Amino acid sequence: MAQKRLLCFGDSNTWGYIPGKETLTRYGEDIRWTSLLQKKLGDEYRIIEFGLCGCESGAKFEDRALVDAQPVYPSVLFASLPVDAVLIMLGTNDLKKRNEWKSGDTAKNVDTLINVTHTFAPDAKIFLAPAVILQKGLENDPDFDPTVAIEDSKRCAEEIAELAEKRKIPLFDTNKYVHELDYDGCHFTAGAHKAFAEALAQFLSIHF
Repeated sequence: MAQKRLLCFGDSNTWGYIPGKETLTRYGEDIRWTSLLQKKLGDEYRIIEFGLCGCESGAKFEDRALVDAQPVYPSVLFASLPVDAVLIMLGTNDLKKRNEWKSGDTAKNVDTLINVTHTFAPDAKIFLAPAVILQKGLENDPDFDPTVAIEDSKRCAEEIAELAEKRKIPLFDTNKYVHELDYDGCHFTAGAHKAFAEALAQFLSIHF
């Protein structure tokens, strides 16, 4: 039996970023949710992880091209073919101060990624996961304004859920399972990686 191939496309919470280090540091394969998911699903599945620190669903500035999902995602998807399914989880970096996030921004950009998926992998299933709702502690990250970003993250999550319903795409509700974030209020702890992986494995057993 051929393996079912799932591409997981996201930002630093897919990459496994550990905040507070002098250099980019990630959790090991024994902790990252992508690796835990692979272990739980077993050899019948192949988890293709692509987490890009700082990834924005659609960058608003030219100097952010390196982390703009719009030009990056098609190449990642094409390089990962064949894929049987894709999970997209983006939104957190859209909420940084410099981006002046407006309602609808993230959902519109993710909708474009859905269309790209249909073009390059027309038979692949698509799953959406909203980015985590930001928490107290966000004041420790100078890129965010916690007075607006926390509330915006709630609306962003709602809009991804609305997009999933509109496009008839299964939604994995990140915020049902991830409640524990690191001191910066936006990154998964080791415990959150575990909770995410366990719940996602159950979700995929139904939808994939």
